Amino acid sequence: MMEWLSERFNPGPLFGWLSIIFLALIPILWLRVRLLHRRPAVRFSLTSALRSFSPTLALRTRFVIPLLRTLAILCLIVALARPQSGGEYHDSSEGIAIQMVLDVSGSMAADDFVMEGRRVRRLDAVKRVFEDFVLGRGDLGGREGDLIGMTVFAMFAETRCPLTLDHGSLVDLLRETEIPGFVNGRQVREEEEAGYTALGDAVALATDDLRRAGEQSVAGIPGAEAAKSRIMILLTDGKDNPAPIAGTTPPDPLEAAKVAATLGIKVYTIGAIGGAPPSRQDALSFFFQQRAEVDEPMLKNIAQLTGGKYFRATDLDSLVTIYDEIGKLEQRKTGERSFQDNIYAATLAMEAGLGLLLIELLLSCTRYRRIP
Repeated sequence: MMEWLSERFNPGPLFGWLSIIFLALIPILWLRVRLLHRRPAVRFSLTSALRSFSPTLALRTRFVIPLLRTLAILCLIVALARPQSGGEYHDSSEGIAIQMVLDVSGSMAADDFVMEGRRVRRLDAVKRVFEDFVLGRGDLGGREGDLIGMTVFAMFAETRCPLTLDHGSLVDLLRETEIPGFVNGRQVREEEEAGYTALGDAVALATDDLRRAGEQSVAGIPGAEAAKSRIMILLTDGKDNPAPIAGTTPPDPLEAAKVAATLGIKVYTIGAIGGAPPSRQDALSFFFQQRAEVDEPMLKNIAQLTGGKYFRATDLDSLVTIYDEIGKLEQRKTGERSFQDNIYAATLAMEAGLGLLLIELLLSCTRYRRIP
């Protein structure tokens, strides 16, 4: 009996078995409660005169109401236990693991990109194209089957979003990503963090995220199949400029790239400097700050060490072209996967439970209505 239940149901280790035990106890509990808690509908001082009246059909079938409710609860419990309907379907799709490594230092506030006829910050242009790359808009086809994560860096590197197939949540986090000291695209305070570019730290952190995803794919963890092929897209408008913290030695970008190459991770690097001349407001904002200068030799070396490629983005169209080319270069089959079709049986049980509840409610308010 227990073997048959384990084949037909796919519950969690604890919840599933508790549900099955509760399923068996419900009829006993219902009968016990019904027998112990009978209550009169109308109170009389003498009931002998009422014995000559025969009970109506509604009174004799009054048990239908609690019976319907009990059956409805049983159906809902069965639905929650996820019964298997026995069918299988196969899926053969393409997917890889992509970690987007995005520079959010202060220089990314320069408004030398043009989008929809107006000047925008480098960061806003990059966020827009990356969002289109993930969701598939415009000339970009989307990355539906890919595990995609995001690492941001300025003074420190941070995993903003772990590798995930939930691209909606990733895009929400991308839209909220800002330069330190900025809110909704406007600078509200001076932040020391915005003055540094921890490039080596960012490559090392993203490499570690991709390494762990790769280990999960090798271990056969469901959902990690795409991580058999892993790439990193590193976008910056500057050069490695780590914060001088006493007692620490920041990772060297080239050494971090060598580690990535050892793990089979390709790094595509993008140097983003817009072609439009900076606006007067931008020039005033950065008059006393060092202007960003892309370290192209460094980015080219990182890409070459890992088998990737270096790109230079000077406007929105070139950014779109770069992401489109990377997308075409990196497509891998995740292999054929088999899935148990447990949706139909669970849906049927859920619909039956809701239907029984509606019937019980309808009868309770009409033919079996009680006063009081």
